[in-house]
Amino acid sequence: MPDLVTHAAIGYLIRRPVEILRPSRDDASKRMLFFLGVILPDILSRPIYILLPGLHDWVVAFHTPAGLLAASGLLASRFEKPFRPTAFRFLVAGGLFHFLLDCFQKQVTGNNFWLFPFSYHDFGFSLFWAGDIVAFAPVWVGLAVLMEIGLRFGSRHRKAEICPPDKPSIS
Repeated sequence: MPDLVTHAAIGYLIRRPVEILRPSRDDASKRMLFFLGVILPDILSRPIYILLPGLHDWVVAFHTPAGLLAASGLLASRFEKPFRPTAFRFLVAGGLFHFLLDCFQKQVTGNNFWLFPFSYHDFGFSLFWAGDIVAFAPVWVGLAVLMEIGLRFGSRHRKAEICPPDKPSIS
C-alpha cells in the first residue's frame, strides 16, 4: 500500500503543476487518467500474485510496458470515441512514470522488464528496497496536500486581483 501511495503522491506532484502551466478544460479527467496509469501496473499484477503466488511468472507480464499498453488500450476503448486517444495517452504516461519510479527499487525477483516479451533483462538501478520508502509515504502525501492548498489559495488570490469584489465582472 505505501508503494501505491508513493506512486500516486509523486505522480500528483508531477502532474498538478503541469495543469497550472498549461490549463485545459478537461484537466480533471486527464489528471484522474494519469493517476490511474500511475497505479495501473500494480493494480493489474500485485493482487493476483499476492493471493496466488504460483501465478507470479504469469502475471508479471501485466507489470511491463507491453502489459501497460494492452491494459491502457482496453481501458481507453471504454471512453467516448473522440476522447479515446487522450485517455490512452494519459494512462500510458502515468504507467511509464510508474515504471520510472520502480526502476530505482531493488527487487528480489526482478521487476523492470521493459523489453518484455523480447527480454527478461531487469533495467532497474536497485538503489533502495521498496520497504525503505514506507517512512516517506506521509512526506509525499503531505507535500501533495500542501501543494494543493497553495494552488487553491493562490488561484483564489489571483482571481481577487483580476476582479475585485466591488467591481462586477463582465460575463
